[in-house]
Amino acid sequence: MLDHTFDAGLLNPLSHGTRESELTSDQAWLQAMVDAELALTRALIDAQLVPEWMAAVCDALADASLLDLAAIAVEARGGGNPVIPFVKHLGRAAEKVRSGASDHLHVGATSQDILDTAAMIVARRVSCELIHQLDNLGATFADLAHEHRGTVMSGRTLGQQASPTSFGFVVAGWLDAVLLIVTRLERLRDTLPVQLGGAVGNLAVLTEIARARRSDVADGTVSVDAVLDTVLERFADHVGLVVPRLSWHTNRVVISELASVLAAATGVAGTFALDVSVLSRTEIAEVSERLAPGQGGSSAMPHKRNPVSSVLITAAALQTPGLASTLYGSMLAEDQRPSGAWHAEWQSLRVLERLTISAVTGAASLAARLDVAPDRMRANLDLTDGLVFSERVTTILAETVGKTTAFALVERASQEAFLTNRPLQVVLASMLIAEGCSDVLRTQVWAAFNYEGQPGQSGAGIDRVVRSFRQRADAAALLAAAPIPALARANPRTP
Repeated sequence: MLDHTFDAGLLNPLSHGTRESELTSDQAWLQAMVDAELALTRALIDAQLVPEWMAAVCDALADASLLDLAAIAVEARGGGNPVIPFVKHLGRAAEKVRSGASDHLHVGATSQDILDTAAMIVARRVSCELIHQLDNLGATFADLAHEHRGTVMSGRTLGQQASPTSFGFVVAGWLDAVLLIVTRLERLRDTLPVQLGGAVGNLAVLTEIARARRSDVADGTVSVDAVLDTVLERFADHVGLVVPRLSWHTNRVVISELASVLAAATGVAGTFALDVSVLSRTEIAEVSERLAPGQGGSSAMPHKRNPVSSVLITAAALQTPGLASTLYGSMLAEDQRPSGAWHAEWQSLRVLERLTISAVTGAASLAARLDVAPDRMRANLDLTDGLVFSERVTTILAETVGKTTAFALVERASQEAFLTNRPLQVVLASMLIAEGCSDVLRTQVWAAFNYEGQPGQSGAGIDRVVRSFRQRADAAALLAAAPIPALARANPRTP
């Protein structure tokens, strides 16, 4: 019999060599559920609503591999979600540690509280990995942009050669997108909330428990609100999340925002990969993937060296809009707990996270293996015999003869150059003589046909983006080097 609980990644080759499975597998989700459930119990201990001896029980139950994942998955069919059988299995495990321990698990919570919190735990871990990989990608782009700031190539619009640009400026565009998305991802990571509301979101059960188990609440010395605030704050602290203003069982903005950022991150990686696949075409050959022996081959054509990473990253990016759409659709959640909308999120979010990890990690690897061919870029510029300079010379002429006249003149010269297979520079020079233009103007136009210098403000633009990225990276490094709070040291599973 095949083990259907194991996904080898047969149809997702890009996942190999990434942390995708480690962070988003069924086992990873089960661990996040354990982390969420035990964090709640620890928070209840902190709020004096559960006996102190439950701390030792939590320590004993912390490893999710002690639970029967396959059995929980099968039994989830009966209740429509995996938390129902999970709580039963965790309770049985707790009873083996100490009799009566199961009474103090899942107190005041509902299934959605645990699974939503687990989803946020997974999302935080995924976000941390994505930020790490985006930093790697950005660092490579920053180096490439600086190195190739003067490497001239043809800009392309609508698939055709346009005006000259530099490869460094193209890379700076990729880097700017990375900088935008990593900044958004950091903000999102630091605002992911826990979920705790009970059956209809109003913490009714915990309120009654606080009144029953705390004498100072019963006699009015301490308010029940203060006790519940302690539970929520400690719950959030134990899992590295934040306290929401209110339970969000049917307010799924956090999920839609997460979907948006993940899809955008995959799109950033996919745009870079698509550019690489286009620029590595045989007839262009301006960049290429550095492939190991045996990579990039074809089952039918022995000569092929396919840009496999670019293809797979692009494929991942093409899948994410539909997943994000499903998660946005799940915002339509009725009543206090939805029937179907919440359930539709589970797989959609996990697959989106998986694709994003694979795409971003793959892009970081691709960028580090990118071979650039400056000579080929220059040769491709020469293919048009100067037509790529039409915008520049039109601008120079317009200052003397007016924009309309200049455009018409260069358009006519371009058509003649194309039809007669002569350089635009030569054809335009003859036309300017025939038009009686001054020697000074003709000299300016002639001199415009060169690739020296950095087109427009490309150098300044490159510097701005590279500087911004490196400043953010330096700030992040300083933050990472800061002392770790005692709570984080005590909870190594918290990212």
